[in-house]
Amino acid sequence: MPARSDITDPRASDELVRALRAFFGTASADLEAEPSIGVVHARGGQTEFDLGAALVASPDPLDRITGCRVLAQLGWGDRTFLAESVEALLPLLRDPVARVVKEALFALSHRHDPATIPAVLPFSEHSDADLRYAAVIALSRYEDPAAVAALIQLSSDEDADVRNWATFGLGTQVDFDSPALRDALAARRFEADEEIRGEALIGLAKRQDPRALGAIAAELSGEFWGSWCLEAAELLAHPDLYPLLVRCRERAPEADRLKFAIEFDRAEVACQPKA
Repeated sequence: MPARSDITDPRASDELVRALRAFFGTASADLEAEPSIGVVHARGGQTEFDLGAALVASPDPLDRITGCRVLAQLGWGDRTFLAESVEALLPLLRDPVARVVKEALFALSHRHDPATIPAVLPFSEHSDADLRYAAVIALSRYEDPAAVAALIQLSSDEDADVRNWATFGLGTQVDFDSPALRDALAARRFEADEEIRGEALIGLAKRQDPRALGAIAAELSGEFWGSWCLEAAELLAHPDLYPLLVRCRERAPEADRLKFAIEFDRAEVACQPKA
């Protein structure tokens, strides 16, 4: 996302959008070379909305993909043309091209309008893992029972990326709490993937679930994989974790001790036994 000073880019919005459209048409598109659409988003005016709306209505799927990117974040935090963008994007969930549907789901996730939840929910059971992944993103950050129930289901998905983002969505991105949500997070605390495991521990600790203590202790006693266990320990703030944190820091590679020094400090302060 460009800084606000980049809004002065001399190129017109339609030129910037054409560059993005050309990129999507490249057979071996390098994600690192993808043109930024941030300037168009930052402008976020009628011209930019009209560009996006025309593209999503095009018979060309690359146009529709480009239009999704344009409409996704118009106005950034101001979220300009929110209702109009959602109205233009929702029909693309019935698009015959899977890539267009995926881009529409991602765009709707940025628009973050609760009215889109019923239209997105069916994709949580889609046979295409890419579309289930996009559905996870589009259903996250809602304190909505139906959206949460879908994320609970997706947290045990066969696809690791889907499980990962659903676990993150449940554990960190909502404050919603229920026995079913806690059980879903608890089931992920034994994951082979350290990131999924860590996100589950954060979610359990955030809700002060007693199953978090033993799992965080085991994580601190094993190989250090990253700051997930430190964040979870800080949230749980249990004194039994303090000596494990001290030893974990001592055992961690020097690069990790330096990189995560603040996280180690915060977790130790939170867990330090009170006099």
